Amino acid sequence: MTNPLPKVVAVATFALAVVQSASAHIGYTNRNFGILEPGVVAKSVTIGAQTVTGDYGWADGTDGDFGDSHKTRAFRFTLANPGSVMVTVSGAAGGTRGAALLPAFSIYFGLAHVAPAVADHDFSNISQDYLLSLGGVAKEGCFVALGDWKVGNDTSVAPFDYAELSSFAYLANAADGNATNYGSASGIHGDGVADGTVSGTFYLSAAGDYSMFVGGALYGGTDVLGTYGITTTIGVVPEPGSILLIGLAGFGVMARRRSGLWK
Repeated sequence: MTNPLPKVVAVATFALAVVQSASAHIGYTNRNFGILEPGVVAKSVTIGAQTVTGDYGWADGTDGDFGDSHKTRAFRFTLANPGSVMVTVSGAAGGTRGAALLPAFSIYFGLAHVAPAVADHDFSNISQDYLLSLGGVAKEGCFVALGDWKVGNDTSVAPFDYAELSSFAYLANAADGNATNYGSASGIHGDGVADGTVSGTFYLSAAGDYSMFVGGALYGGTDVLGTYGITTTIGVVPEPGSILLIGLAGFGVMARRRSGLWK
């Protein structure tokens, strides 16, 4: 997505943010839901007091020029065994724009580099080299909302070994509203009501570490500097119910709206 703000201004803003705070890189500080044991231990964890920059960060990652992960917020959780989890994300008080966000999220198998490793970001040398290797249109960042993606940190030197990149294997998404706000990309699971809350139930068929990236669902949004409050909850669902299998290395996903199955 090409935003009205000139690219040079966006790059300058990013550079300033990096100088001021390393937290602009991908990290999970205060955003770790911990270990979940579906079907074994009932558990619901809510993380509030978080913000996300801009109103378009998730939707920006639905097109061919990808998106900037700095406009999303990363969360993590670990499954001790396969099972169903329920995710709810809502706009909340906080930031400069309060609860006005239309949220969306994607779930992936895999994690970014965590401490003591150096944090990943879209504009590290290895990330940029990898994006160039993909060809096609120039990329705005590494984040892909509807597919697999990779990102690296600043410790890699040329010639780059892409095995050093963090990899995110895409599983599922959910978005607040409909195509009027999040655009026409294929594969977006909207809840049909742009009310500031989105939820879904997903069957994840492998134990291990997962990441969830949350951002704004306003495709074509322009609020680059504004920040929005979000509250995110993950709960274990004891019975997975019917499962919609997807062809991704043995992973299954079942996703449904609050009001019924996605169509």
